[in-house]
Amino acid sequence: MLRKSIFSVLMVFSVVLCNNVCRGAGFSILEQSSVGLGRSLAGMTAETDDPGSLYFNPATGAAHESPALMLGMHFIFGDVRFHDRGSTIDGDQSDNITSLAMVPNLYYVHPLSDGITLNLGISATSGTATTYEDDWQGRYFGVKTEVSVIEISPSLSWEINDSWSVGAAFVMQYAEALMTQNIDLRAAGQPDGRIKLDGDSIAFGYSFGVLYQPVPGSKIGLGYRSKMTHDVDMKARYRLPAGMAPFVRVPGDDEASISLNLPASINLGFQQELGAKWALMFDVSWTQWSDMEELKIEFDNGNVRSETMQWRDNWRFALGTEYKLNDKWTLRGGLAFDQTPVRSKDKRVAKLPDTNRVWASLGAGYQVSEKMRLDIAYTHLFFHRCNIEQSSASGTLEGYYAGGMHLVSMALNYKF
Repeated sequence: MLRKSIFSVLMVFSVVLCNNVCRGAGFSILEQSSVGLGRSLAGMTAETDDPGSLYFNPATGAAHESPALMLGMHFIFGDVRFHDRGSTIDGDQSDNITSLAMVPNLYYVHPLSDGITLNLGISATSGTATTYEDDWQGRYFGVKTEVSVIEISPSLSWEINDSWSVGAAFVMQYAEALMTQNIDLRAAGQPDGRIKLDGDSIAFGYSFGVLYQPVPGSKIGLGYRSKMTHDVDMKARYRLPAGMAPFVRVPGDDEASISLNLPASINLGFQQELGAKWALMFDVSWTQWSDMEELKIEFDNGNVRSETMQWRDNWRFALGTEYKLNDKWTLRGGLAFDQTPVRSKDKRVAKLPDTNRVWASLGAGYQVSEKMRLDIAYTHLFFHRCNIEQSSASGTLEGYYAGGMHLVSMALNYKF
């Protein structure tokens, strides 16, 4: 088990428990830029005026001629509930399984010499949090699930010439995971027990990108982020009814592990100025969620608990625009479709009830001074109703999830 004190400073800055159904499909956290969120993230892979674009494409840092800092905070909240349609397990339907999440991030660009910049990003890049009532119908599949991933990514950008720039980043991630679910003791005439697993991990990866500006006013960006695997060492703790502990056999002992695959992704972005005031943006991304085959917990004594997922690779498409109202104000808007990696209702799990979503965004930038800009954005996520049919020896959870989420974002951009 890693010593949490190693990352105490980072966790104060970036503690995040992000609702699973609120961000990018799977459990990616795409809230890296208020500028981008105002356009549903359209064009971020080719963005050159906001350091938050480094997450999508480290080559974009080369466009900055002076040091630049972005400090962002994103608030995520909403209402998502499970609705029963024939479950064989007794219990209540869920209340709202989401809670308020705060996602902070920091990006900094520092030119070293002509055409070369050193960059730094500190952000939350993956996460999930679902919390059900203790007596809900799916309590044997999950009660509380929390995953938070904090990332530090130093990078270098190089402007080769007026048209081409390249960049690469070293990525270090720190992950924490917590899972709880009930133990079915109904056959023994006893109330439920409870298992709790928690642990942490460090993993390493990389990203690289290219930025191409064929003519003034046109920008094309391509970014790649590598797969990262977190082998999380976990403590397993059991809570059993009084007097049952000597007689009930529970899997494992007090040590376990789980592998979390954070998949590789490719982003392609485009920006085109349409005169002095208008600009059009587009982004498409592909994420290799097919690496997420199952949630498998391996106990040190050889016992294994697994939930089949068999996710598929997914696509995300975003279209956005900006309008420069005057020297002070810039207005933004965008739409996006984010495909779920979940194949079917029998592959959806209560711990991660992912679904298709549509993003609708509005945003604005206010130039406070020559060096300072304030960006704000609002996004509503419309969720496609998603069915679930998950079974185990305890019974079947059958029904659907429905709801929606709100994203409110603000950031301060400062050029030194």
